[in-house]
Amino acid sequence: MKCAVVAALAAIPLFASALPCGFDTTTLSFAGTPETQARCLLRYVSRGGVVDAKPATLPPLLASLVGTTAPSVDFIRYAAGKPVSEIGGDLGQRLERVRYFVIHDTSTPWLGDAPDFPPNDAPELNRIAHYAGPNAVAHVFVNRLGETVLGHDFAEPWRATKFETKVIGQPAKGLFVHIELMQPRRRDPQGSPKNDLIAPLPGFTPAQYEKLALLYAAASARAGHWLVPAFHADLDEGLDDAHDDPQHFEIDAFAAALQRLLDHLKEF
Repeated sequence: MKCAVVAALAAIPLFASALPCGFDTTTLSFAGTPETQARCLLRYVSRGGVVDAKPATLPPLLASLVGTTAPSVDFIRYAAGKPVSEIGGDLGQRLERVRYFVIHDTSTPWLGDAPDFPPNDAPELNRIAHYAGPNAVAHVFVNRLGETVLGHDFAEPWRATKFETKVIGQPAKGLFVHIELMQPRRRDPQGSPKNDLIAPLPGFTPAQYEKLALLYAAASARAGHWLVPAFHADLDEGLDDAHDDPQHFEIDAFAAALQRLLDHLKEF
């Protein structure tokens, strides 16, 4: 097994460490402290997948948490009885290798040339069951109402970015967990016939941020430390056919939802 891991690491392209955020093929982590990594991996994603060059400004809560010891007993008490889709699977199963919590948007449903977006409670924006299955592209999916479906337990190694599959390869398995937030898209009339460049504003609903905070806490509790959050587009920056998600993600809204969850945990 050791020889196989060494061979896999040797196969990682030499340019991996030259990509944004400086992935280290020896430590299998990005450059710097967990906070530094988060600031690089959460750079704002603009339309078309253009990622800001400037590191993100983290809300104080996130800056203080990433990399530190995550809640365990209190969180398990709080989460007892919740559906596995809301907490990413079996809380009793440790996540030995997971370091990164990757945030995506589905960029679906595609509404084509619709003049506007339907309200967030519209049924056509919240059909979520079809995302599940053995080949689900992410671990958990969250619709506009905050409802969830489990694609894979967080403990199942699953790669969902080009950075993992085309740059790191086999050693990437188990380093990342992936959350897909449902976000409809419309066509930009100035673009190609099938483009999906227009996303709603705000990009996500309060219910989605609340559920994302819960999933982040669950994954971190199972890993034993607060994971480094990352955006899909930031991971794939510089690669061919890179994705443009998540669009219009508000880090402050995510941090506020996480703070509310932590305040609630004090009751347990």
